[in-house]
Amino acid sequence: MLVRGLKMTAGKKKPEHKEPDTPDIERTLRDDAEEQLVRSPKRSADLKGQTPEQLIHELEVHQVELEMQAEELSRAHIALEESRDKYLDLYDFAPIGYLSLTETALIVEVNLAGATLLGADRKKLLKARFRSFVAQKNLEQWDRYFLTLLDQGGKQTCTLTLKRSNGSMFPARLEGVRTCGSDGVSTVRITFSDISDIWEIEALKETNDYLNNLFDYANAPIIVWDPKYVITRFNHAFEDMTLRSEQEVIGRRLDILFPKESMDASFLQIKKTLEGKWWETVEIPILVKDGSVRTVLWNSANILDPDGRLISTIAQGVDITERRRAEEALRRVNQKLNILSGLTRKDLSCQILVLNSYLELAKKHAAGQDQVLSSIQKGKRAAELINEITEVTRDYQDMGAKPPTWQNVKMALLLGLSHISISEIKHSIETGDLEIFADPLLEKVCQRLFENSLTHGGHVTRIRVSHTTTPAGITILFEDDGKGIPQEKKEQIFLRGDDLTRFSMRSLIFVREILDITGITITETGEPGKGARFEIIVPEGAWRMIGGSD
Repeated sequence: MLVRGLKMTAGKKKPEHKEPDTPDIERTLRDDAEEQLVRSPKRSADLKGQTPEQLIHELEVHQVELEMQAEELSRAHIALEESRDKYLDLYDFAPIGYLSLTETALIVEVNLAGATLLGADRKKLLKARFRSFVAQKNLEQWDRYFLTLLDQGGKQTCTLTLKRSNGSMFPARLEGVRTCGSDGVSTVRITFSDISDIWEIEALKETNDYLNNLFDYANAPIIVWDPKYVITRFNHAFEDMTLRSEQEVIGRRLDILFPKESMDASFLQIKKTLEGKWWETVEIPILVKDGSVRTVLWNSANILDPDGRLISTIAQGVDITERRRAEEALRRVNQKLNILSGLTRKDLSCQILVLNSYLELAKKHAAGQDQVLSSIQKGKRAAELINEITEVTRDYQDMGAKPPTWQNVKMALLLGLSHISISEIKHSIETGDLEIFADPLLEKVCQRLFENSLTHGGHVTRIRVSHTTTPAGITILFEDDGKGIPQEKKEQIFLRGDDLTRFSMRSLIFVREILDITGITITETGEPGKGARFEIIVPEGAWRMIGGSD
């Protein structure tokens, strides 16, 4: 039985354990066991009267029980070690920082993520004061938070800015709790994480909310549609203009917004946005729910994805219906005034012709009467001036009546020059492909400038027109080599005077008025005795070079 029992125990796999280094340890354990057995008050009465074989069997059974208990303890020990290792792995490699602080806020434990977030070596953080990693502006907040952790047992949370060892900052969220060990010593355990991404998302959300409010409550009508012409956004101003609610319009095609008579023309403009173009100023009529039509000026922009594909188009409008009505009323008034002016001028011309005829007859009857003849001659000159005035009104009756257009400066100068003869005077036009946005009477402006040089320039032999760019726009220079204009008259030549003889220089009275319609200015800057020099300043946005030449 003893041999069989020994074989059974030898066949079992014993758990690995570290053997004692000295026999003294075994002796101590045996002595302790014997002493415990002596102190045991109970002795098993069953062992009496048993044979040696029975005793050996009992011992073998007891030995197996002990071995099984030892094996179970070994497995429990291994499981505890594995659990500890897992905890250490979770602690060290967690994506957020873990800290253990003393009651004085000294760091006693920190994981790898915590050391990385603080930008310091893990060993150097031990016994460091955590307060040194808190931004100056949040020190009082940290102090209050830490005291709350010590005073209250539950979890406490706060958000503050932490400072890395290199001085850089990051927003962090802290969650902490106080624990108490068996020795009564309190430890504060804190988790913390970088919430920069969360703050950025919140900032983006605030920006998005702001932009949505800006879109919804903008004074101008704004609309967004996708590449299939389906309306996706529609602000309150658009609702007010069309008398349609956003719910009526979202998800429907743009067709519902256009009058039938202008539908094709409107879609022709909209299709340009699909080609990657955008509107600077496009006039598209909008159909109101009650059947009326509003005239709206639009500008647009395309919204693209990172690959450059069109996502949607956004357009903002300006309702110019009332302005169009006012312009139409003004056009009709101008038309009637032009008719009235033409009739008045015609009547004046007829009466002047009659007056001149009577003056000629009076001259014949007053032959030999010098004083009478002198008076008649003055009256005739006055009649000629009146006729000259009517001619001026004929030339400029259309000033501002037609909208400004882009005009080639060189072509306008040549057309203006074609109405007069400059005989032997040489001229040089050096404006290239310059175009300016001006009243259609620009040709008259050029004509009058040439006439001024011929009439008042003295012995002019050369006229030169050039241009130069400036930060404010572009300057057109009109220069001759005549006698020039006296300093005291440089501004007077552009002003209307009471003296009728002032109309002998009528060419310059209306030149400034015509140019001023589109914000163009003209001044005379020549040196008296060396020729006239007119500087025509065209503001930025009112000039361009065709073909990109400068």
